[in-house]
Amino acid sequence: MSFVKKTFLSRVIDVLKDKEELKSPVVIKHGDSIDAEIVRLQTQLAGEQLDVNRKKIEEQIKLLKIGKAGEQSLLFELTNSFLPLMILHDVYIEHKGLSAQFDFILVTRQFFLIIEVKKYYGNITVNEKGEFIRNVNRGSRTVFKEGMYSPIRQVERQVEVLQSMLVDHDVITKTPIRYAVAFANEKTVIDLAKAPKEIEDKVFRSDGIVSFIKAELAKKSPVYFKDGKMHELAAYIHGQHIDKHSIEVYEEQEVSFYEEEKVPVAATLEKKLLLLSDEDLVLKLKKFRKRLADETERKAFYIFTNKTLDGLVEIKPTTLDELRKVEGIGDKKLEEFGLELVAIIKESVDG
Repeated sequence: MSFVKKTFLSRVIDVLKDKEELKSPVVIKHGDSIDAEIVRLQTQLAGEQLDVNRKKIEEQIKLLKIGKAGEQSLLFELTNSFLPLMILHDVYIEHKGLSAQFDFILVTRQFFLIIEVKKYYGNITVNEKGEFIRNVNRGSRTVFKEGMYSPIRQVERQVEVLQSMLVDHDVITKTPIRYAVAFANEKTVIDLAKAPKEIEDKVFRSDGIVSFIKAELAKKSPVYFKDGKMHELAAYIHGQHIDKHSIEVYEEQEVSFYEEEKVPVAATLEKKLLLLSDEDLVLKLKKFRKRLADETERKAFYIFTNKTLDGLVEIKPTTLDELRKVEGIGDKKLEEFGLELVAIIKESVDG
């Protein structure tokens, strides 16, 4: 769908004829990609014979259902907000070689709003550097702590793609695009006490979305859209959506964030002490992880998580086939640095 550039006179007439009657949300695009992907994976699962592949497919189906539940909880809050909104749920856009999967894009009278939804298990802390850390507690004790890729940076990249497309297509010139991250697990506690102000204002649980939008609407904006213009903009974005047969693939280090049973016993404070002979291997693996992270400008947990580190030390794989059995090591990591890991472990095992 292309955006038709109207003459000045036509735009004036449209403004004069436009009305301001919308009082409640309208869903312009429903989320259907997750359902389609679940069906596709279920079909694939039915024909799969290898247990290792079946396990991976079942894991993806489970995670997709969890993600869907999180987005549905936010959609419920939006549709019951009694605010004039145009809601686009589950949008995929490509522009100039860039692509982005949006959980939600909202068109309001004064701005666009992009919302990234996360349904993680555990509590979230944002430190003074803006780094996100997930904490899992049992009673009063923290039993698991791990860094995670910043969802703020993720949604900022989505803003860049949407803004580039809208500006290049002459759809907007000065309309603000705002963004937020909503955590959909109702049990999640978010600690923003030390978070930078620019992050603190944009992170909340799903039940805080309406208050956030109202606060944003109270701010000044260079634009004000009536009903017709809102619908025109929402319809344009909908027209740019591309149906994909596959959607967001969960990063291996992100998988454990979604479910309670994914919190590894080996990573708790009650885990057994490592054998003295393992300490040297742990140090070598950590050194390798840091070196690769520095070389590729990635966070260390993007190379492999502490949970995967524990698995490497416990299993001590000395072949690629054995390495494949370690949770968190998939085909991508096998290809990138599998041989190096196996060599490090084999050297340690052989003494």
